[in-house]
Amino acid sequence: MAYFNHAFHKAFLATAVVEDPTLQTQDLTSAQFAIVDDTYSCLNAAGIAASTGLLMLAQGSLHGSDTIGSNPGHGGYLETTKSKGINSNYITKIWHSCCAEATCAQLEVIAIGECFECGTNPYFRLDIKGSPALRFLNHNAYAVVDTGNICCDDITNPNGYIDPTYILAQIALNLLENPIVSPFIQISLETWDVLSGGYVVVPDIAAYVQDPGPYTDTDNKGKLIIDGCYVDTKFGNCSFRTTDFYEKEPVTLIGTFVDDSGDPCKLDCVTYNGETFGVAANGTMEQTQGETVIRDVLLTEQYMQSPYNQGNADSSRIREIEGSDDIKNAIDRTARYDRWYILHNVPRFNNPTGVFDNDQYLYTISSLCDSETAGQVKVLLDALAALADVVVEEDCDL
Repeated sequence: MAYFNHAFHKAFLATAVVEDPTLQTQDLTSAQFAIVDDTYSCLNAAGIAASTGLLMLAQGSLHGSDTIGSNPGHGGYLETTKSKGINSNYITKIWHSCCAEATCAQLEVIAIGECFECGTNPYFRLDIKGSPALRFLNHNAYAVVDTGNICCDDITNPNGYIDPTYILAQIALNLLENPIVSPFIQISLETWDVLSGGYVVVPDIAAYVQDPGPYTDTDNKGKLIIDGCYVDTKFGNCSFRTTDFYEKEPVTLIGTFVDDSGDPCKLDCVTYNGETFGVAANGTMEQTQGETVIRDVLLTEQYMQSPYNQGNADSSRIREIEGSDDIKNAIDRTARYDRWYILHNVPRFNNPTGVFDNDQYLYTISSLCDSETAGQVKVLLDALAALADVVVEEDCDL
């Protein structure tokens, strides 16, 4: 039996929801979203639950004018964006992408007590992996920094060991001065405060003065916090192209101390995010960016023969003439969006070739995260899911 391995994609933008059954698709204004019946009347959740016919998704046109450049010969751009007729029996799946904010990778390096002997030169290696580093260097980034053979004296190191916080301070300063890894990291330093029984921030890492000791595991501790993030430069709306790259992957941090001989196992007084050996610190990926929404919506507009000129020297002027700036400006590329997906199958009951047995359509509805509109969309799609006897799945693996 053959199967259809691709779904036709259509994207809808919802900045408001219309549930008034006295209104029809022609009454929808820009980016107003509705689920309508076969009379093109808007439905509320109760209307969806009671529906027995075909349903459609509808969105008011994002265009501000029905013509291009005031030319009446090119009309029709205020036509509502609609889905195919949806038979609830043929809805395969409905799911929602969680509106989770991206987080940076964070590596906490803690050194305690008599960890570093005077006269030794412990090294610290920091690896930065992921798409941002590969795009920046064509290979993963790393740096190996040392602490500079700190000698003992009767004042600062009377016990033959070095203050662990001071060692971490030297590591931090060297990493921040490194041109390879410094664009990807932010560093803060904390030291243990006996009086408060907790860590306190060192405001000026370069000015940190060694504690003379003695260094115990409970009273002398240093914490180096390395946050790994990278922010791409990007073009603004005026010069936006759908082919512009946008980053979604956070960097991964791996840090490890080694002693003079290069053995990472001898320094068991150092932990990395609670582990005694270097671990990979990962951030979380943001999946619901406005950058994705704008590309999906523009692709849908192009399927509808609505133009979006790009790549020419005068593209910005052409877009203004053709009205496609209205579409682009309706979406906040810097924001995050709640996104719902509906997978609908249209079976072919008369298909003598047997090449494809079904047509599949994937509809996405995007609304600003945690907005009132997002809550209204959820109510409608919960009703549609109940009618289709499917469960709205939460895709939260970001």
